[in-house]
Amino acid sequence: MEKVNIFWFRRDLRTDDNAGFSHALAAGLPVVPVFIFDRHILEKLENKQDKRISFIHNTLDALRKTFGKYGSDLRVYHASPREAFSRILNEFRVASVFCNRDYEPYARERDQNIEEYLEAAGVRMLTFRDHVIFEKDEVLKPDGKPYTVFTPYMRQWKKLFMQNPPVTYDSASLLHRLAKLEQKPIPSPGEMGFAKVPVADIPSAEIREDVIRSYDRTRDFPALDGTSRLGIHLRFGTLSIRNVVEAARANEVFMNELIWREFYMMILWHFPHVAESAFRPAYDRIVWQNDENAIRAWMEGLTG
Repeated sequence: MEKVNIFWFRRDLRTDDNAGFSHALAAGLPVVPVFIFDRHILEKLENKQDKRISFIHNTLDALRKTFGKYGSDLRVYHASPREAFSRILNEFRVASVFCNRDYEPYARERDQNIEEYLEAAGVRMLTFRDHVIFEKDEVLKPDGKPYTVFTPYMRQWKKLFMQNPPVTYDSASLLHRLAKLEQKPIPSPGEMGFAKVPVADIPSAEIREDVIRSYDRTRDFPALDGTSRLGIHLRFGTLSIRNVVEAARANEVFMNELIWREFYMMILWHFPHVAESAFRPAYDRIVWQNDENAIRAWMEGLTG
C-alpha cells in the first residue's frame, strides 16, 4: 500500500484558496480528503431539523462530485474524531495529516488529543492558518499582551495588513494530486438522527460588490438588501476569508466588521472562558429582570 497524506476538512469546505488543502496537495504524496461528522458536536444539537446539517451535507456532496472528476472521493465518517482516525489509519498508510486551525475551546482540545494519538502512531499532524487573516499572537500590544479593546486592535490589524497582505492559495489547480479512490456512500442526515431539510433559503456564497460598496449606508435598515449575508459561508469556510477581505477594501465599515470577527477569534483564543461565561467575571453576577410587559414593550418598539 502506498503512503498517502490526509487532509481533514472542518470549517473550510471548499477547494479554492484553502491553505491547508493546498499544502497537503503540494507535499508530494497522494491526498485522501476526509470529513468527520463529530458525534460530540451532533449529540448536543437538540433541533433534529437543524439546517446546518443539511447545508454541510449538501456541501460535502458538491465536494465529492468535484473530486470524482479526478477519480477520487471524500471519505466521510460519523464518529468521534478518535474513532474516525482509528478507521483511517487501518484503511490507509498515512504519512501526515493536514488541517486548518480552529480556535474554539473544544476544537483546540480535540486537535491536541488527535495530534497525540497520531504522534503515537508515527503520523505527523500539520496545521495551518486559513480561517482568519491574522490569528493568535500576530496582532498584539507593544508589550506583547493581547488587545482587549477593539479600536487599537483594529488600527494595529490594518497596519499589519498593509505591511503583509494575505497570500492566496491556488489549491483548486492541484486536485489532480488527490488519491485515486472508489466513491462510497456517505452517512445521510437520517442515519445521523437528523431530518434532511430544504436549504434553498440559505444565501449564496456570492460576494456582491454592489452591496459591499453601499454597506455603510444600508446595513442598519432591515427592509433593504444591504448586508453581505455571507455569515454561514465564513462560518463553514465555503468561502475564503481572503477573498472577502479583498472585496472589503471597497468599504471601510465592512472591513471593520471583518476585523471585529478576528478580534473575537483572538479574544476566544487568549480568554477561552468567554465561550461559557462573561469576559469580566463580575458580569456573571448580573441579576436579569424577567418582566414580560417590559419585554413586550421592547419587542413592539414602545420603550420610549
